[in-house]
Amino acid sequence: MDKKEMNAKVVYLSPYMKQVMKKLEENKKRPAVHTYSSTLKSFTNFAGSSIKEKEMLEAKDEAVDIPVSEVFTPGKLKEYETWLRGRNAKWNTVSTYMRTLKAVYNRLVKEELAKYDAKLFDDVYTKVESQTKRALTEEQMSTLLHTDFSKLSEEVKCALAYFLLMFLFRGMPFIDLANLRKQDVNGNCITYCRHKTGRKLMVRIPKEAMALFEQYRNKGTDSGYLFPILNDTVKEEKEVYARYQKALRNFNRILEKLAVLLLPGMNISSYTARHTWATLAFYSGIPIGIISKALGHSSTKVTETYLKPFENEKVDEANDELIMSVVKSNKNKRAA
Repeated sequence: MDKKEMNAKVVYLSPYMKQVMKKLEENKKRPAVHTYSSTLKSFTNFAGSSIKEKEMLEAKDEAVDIPVSEVFTPGKLKEYETWLRGRNAKWNTVSTYMRTLKAVYNRLVKEELAKYDAKLFDDVYTKVESQTKRALTEEQMSTLLHTDFSKLSEEVKCALAYFLLMFLFRGMPFIDLANLRKQDVNGNCITYCRHKTGRKLMVRIPKEAMALFEQYRNKGTDSGYLFPILNDTVKEEKEVYARYQKALRNFNRILEKLAVLLLPGMNISSYTARHTWATLAFYSGIPIGIISKALGHSSTKVTETYLKPFENEKVDEANDELIMSVVKSNKNKRAA
């Protein structure tokens, strides 16, 4: 009788997470499945690295699969964080893995398979860094909008077109652009559901986007996709998502080339268009509630994460204007 058979109440991390992933797969939560899978693989490597070679040979798969009661302790989580950083993992990667483990822990608590500890993750990095640093300025965005396409290679032209359309479509994510269907267009409006949240959105195609839209949309083919990013030849959902991941990597690779050509020194990725739209909308005075609805966020808290660093900047700017107003007023009095 093995260890699991001796104690049926013991819950092991790997089978439990695979069970969660199966449910996510059934609900078509592909990005979540990808994150859970990456987290499990990483933690399994960490667990395996701490076991002696002899023990691994004897226990085989059991060696890299440990009870959740041993995973979710402050000490073990801190060890994992240290292990990740020792392998040059970025803090955002650490945060992603830790937040995924926290989500697993919360599920276990809800199912009464683990005891709740409010401070369990206090000593490890779980922050969500604001992505506003990825946003372009108004001047930089204008440079891209007024770029002479005739001077670019075909692949860079296409990537720039998609990037601009994502910005002009209210910061549409690349995954939503890639999955748009021809039937989603009705007149000059696009109606679609956010891939991440399932929220239904309607976006009017602005006149500034119409030329790019007409030039780069799928024409003369039987494909049901609005843009030739994905294709209908692949039916299996898992394979469709794999194709999307490949398209995303290629898109980001070409955007790096585009940045070198048009905005030297800047980093541009698939997220940049969305964050740029959000930050420029914020600076133009659009209320956060409206920005949140436009982006299809699940709540204004998500939007505030994007914009939090700029709140202090706006207050500082207002303070500068106030000080200048007082200084000018004093100068005018002395001049009189």
